Amino acid sequence: MKIKYLGTGASEGIPGLFCHCPVCEYARQQGGKEIRTRAQALVNEDILLDFGPDTYLHLLRYQLDLAKIRACLVTHTHGDHLFENELLMRAKNFAYYEEEIPPLYVFGSCEVEDALAPGENGFFTEDGRVRFNELAAYKETAFGDYFITPLPASHGTQEPFIYLIRQGDRTLLYAHDTDYFYEGVWEYLQENKVKINLASLDCTEGTRHIKGGHSGHMDLERNRAVRERMLEQGIADGKTVFVASHICHGGRMSHSEAVKPEISRGIVIAYDGMELEV
Repeated sequence: MKIKYLGTGASEGIPGLFCHCPVCEYARQQGGKEIRTRAQALVNEDILLDFGPDTYLHLLRYQLDLAKIRACLVTHTHGDHLFENELLMRAKNFAYYEEEIPPLYVFGSCEVEDALAPGENGFFTEDGRVRFNELAAYKETAFGDYFITPLPASHGTQEPFIYLIRQGDRTLLYAHDTDYFYEGVWEYLQENKVKINLASLDCTEGTRHIKGGHSGHMDLERNRAVRERMLEQGIADGKTVFVASHICHGGRMSHSEAVKPEISRGIVIAYDGMELEV
């Protein structure tokens, strides 16, 4: 199973539009891996993870053929994860093909459906080119040779999902916009004997650990706590790859600093364009 990180930033991206913090200023000067567009990823060129405001930029930068992507898993409706108006560009009035193409199936919560279909006649029902499938937490759904299980994210509301994606004997966990997992999530993973090959973890807070409770996001310290518990419970093993992504400038962490072994300590620090295969 392959994953390509199209974007690895949080809602502002790095550098932020109006920000002059040290992380943003350094990113402007250095470019390259210090630049972070809004978080989005692609699994095996089949499944798109989120459809945010930088999707068009990612199409150009990575020469994506979005018409060939079969499914899009939306974590939640926050604007950096779902820019619903762009999905309208798949309708017949905007996209032309010599032969009709299969529909794009969008998966997500009922809140995602509401965002895509304001009123009684949502755009995705008009010509069938975009179709919605509502998911329920902890309920596995088959799509082609993939098996998708949404799990509730700890993000201040029950709406967001994190996703288990299984294909054959490979399993990927995409866990962005969540804090340390709910106990129900840990119980599900252990009771179902889930074996994760790659865990992509929210690292919005970077190296700025917030004491005294959950913030709805994680930092590197909590990423390592997730890693340690997965290893202890047999959910992961020594071959499991742990990745930190969805990184915010407010986390006070440049890429060049974060990849230092004494800081990353077993966590791969994602960057825009990074590809991994497990």
